[in-house]
Amino acid sequence: MIGAIRYLKGYLKIKVWGYSPERFMNLCTNRGIVLWGVAGYGGAYTMYVSLADFYLLRDIVKKTKTRVAILERYGLPFFMKDVKRRKMFVLGVLFCLCFLLYMSRFVWAIEFLGNERITQDELSGFLAAQGVGYGTPKSDLKLEELEESLRASFSQVTWTSVRLTGTKLIVQIKENELPTREEQQNAQAKKFLDGADLVAAKTGIVTSILTRSGVPQVKQGDSVQKGDILIAGPVPVINDDGTIREWEKKIADGDVVLEYEEPIQLFQPFSYTYKNYTGRTRSFRFLSVFGHRVSFPPLRCNYVKYDAIMQEERLRLFGQIDLPVFSGRITCREYLPVDAVYDEESALALLEKRFGKIIEGFEEKGVHIIQKDVKIVKGTSGLLLSGSLTVHQEAVVLQASDPEEQALSGV
Repeated sequence: MIGAIRYLKGYLKIKVWGYSPERFMNLCTNRGIVLWGVAGYGGAYTMYVSLADFYLLRDIVKKTKTRVAILERYGLPFFMKDVKRRKMFVLGVLFCLCFLLYMSRFVWAIEFLGNERITQDELSGFLAAQGVGYGTPKSDLKLEELEESLRASFSQVTWTSVRLTGTKLIVQIKENELPTREEQQNAQAKKFLDGADLVAAKTGIVTSILTRSGVPQVKQGDSVQKGDILIAGPVPVINDDGTIREWEKKIADGDVVLEYEEPIQLFQPFSYTYKNYTGRTRSFRFLSVFGHRVSFPPLRCNYVKYDAIMQEERLRLFGQIDLPVFSGRITCREYLPVDAVYDEESALALLEKRFGKIIEGFEEKGVHIIQKDVKIVKGTSGLLLSGSLTVHQEAVVLQASDPEEQALSGV
């Protein structure tokens, strides 16, 4: 508190030396002049005195035959004096403060948390449809309505939180687990109101069929074409005379495994091009404001071929206010494209590696590979792997059923 009062009134750091500086300090005390921070060295003393009391020291200086020099000035009176001499600087500071206060009224950063199955592009598109994006006034945001719209727009979202932190809009969601079989059936019931058939997604041979709901149309060992009905959903209700009275709307459900051939064709050229980095680099800093980038120095990479590596960070004030201002560095690495040729052994290894990744992809999807019938042919420009894979897969899809078509088929 005392320090604040001294700053408002102003104070000085002075040096006292001469005939009797000790008597000088005693007389100051007797007259109620407060001195603090007294330090002595080499027959001289330094101390602090208020600005008002400094003007009372003249008689004491004459009487004690000492000398006083001002070393430093502190406090608001001296600050205001400097301000008067630097009006443009003060105006600039005030303008910056006003600009920052104005910019803090808008959203300049959006962060998504908790999304795994829903992509950031989908969430960004949702916000754009709601009129929310970079530069949206914070006063226009209705956070509770955004939360409700999120839950209504994405069925897999069970919990939402939309909040503002400075100029950043944080959208946090929680997704439900993968739907159970019962949930899938309920969703299918809403989608297929007139029932649905289980149809073949591939042309092949039925290796096994297990019907849980519906009427099977094929048996093990039958050949089917893509689009053929495997299990019909609607179930006929038979009259006493053997005629069909009506069709009960059902959704076909069962496990049908098909055996079919998956064609494979891969080409591995002998020739290729790689990047030979020369070691020459060029870096420059940049400042991006509202998407407009300015580099320092204003130079561009004049290399014919180069890779550009950009490091960027957003300007954030006080750890809370995100601004549409980015700064960073771009580094250009020069390289020369070099044409080279694989030998047959290296090309074969690369081709087999690519083929192995395709096999792994099938296995990750639950496809059982029964037989691999492929061959590799050497050409003038590379190696060609072609053939087919014999696989077992539950290659079926649901399709809306047509009861009239079922009646005509005599089910």
